[in-house]
Amino acid sequence: MKAPSILIVVIILLVVTQLESQNNALYVYTSYSLGKVDKRIDFLFDKYPSLNEPQQVNIILNENTPDDEYAIGLGYQYSINSKLALNLAIEYALLIQDFLIPANGQSYFNAGNKIFYWRNKSYYHMVQLSPIVQYLILDKTVNAGVNIQAIGNISFRKVVQEGNLSRNKTEYFSNELYPGIFAEYKRFKATLGVRALHMKYRDGAIANNGKNPDLYNPFKVRLSLSYDLFRW
Repeated sequence: MKAPSILIVVIILLVVTQLESQNNALYVYTSYSLGKVDKRIDFLFDKYPSLNEPQQVNIILNENTPDDEYAIGLGYQYSINSKLALNLAIEYALLIQDFLIPANGQSYFNAGNKIFYWRNKSYYHMVQLSPIVQYLILDKTVNAGVNIQAIGNISFRKVVQEGNLSRNKTEYFSNELYPGIFAEYKRFKATLGVRALHMKYRDGAIANNGKNPDLYNPFKVRLSLSYDLFRW
């Protein structure tokens, strides 16, 4: 009887150890990003000289709101040890911008006979691929640490409000890098990051400066909330 009893105890200890380690997690999360508007417009004046008037420039530069980005997705986390973990996430994101700039209605959206369209408001639908490295610093009731998140943005649909312009086309849109901090309580995690690197590829839907890629990096902050669905 001793051998089966010892075996049972060993099995129980192994199961408990495995449950405590829980090196893997599948989570769902959502995020919101707020970005400063890119207000560089000097490149417009050669093609659109009528825009280079004080009143028009004032309207372009001031009648706008910060860029909004909403995302929801799934992620997988693998804990290398008690401190270091790797994550990989995929999400759907919606980027909303209202900076007034000419839209390429005919050349990109294949619109009708109207020559000029304003991008008064646009909606970019994207898939985001996001590897994340995180390091735990504080291991208490509430865990806390630092992370770095890379995001690759792939757009698949662009919509401009004026003229009801829209086009479905898969294009690599941009790369971003966010150093940040996180706090974790049980299965919930909140992360706050500030964009440190931005590599934006030429956007044919609107008037652009021709740079491909463009490394200009206006301020952008990203807040995400996640919940672990499964741990094993």
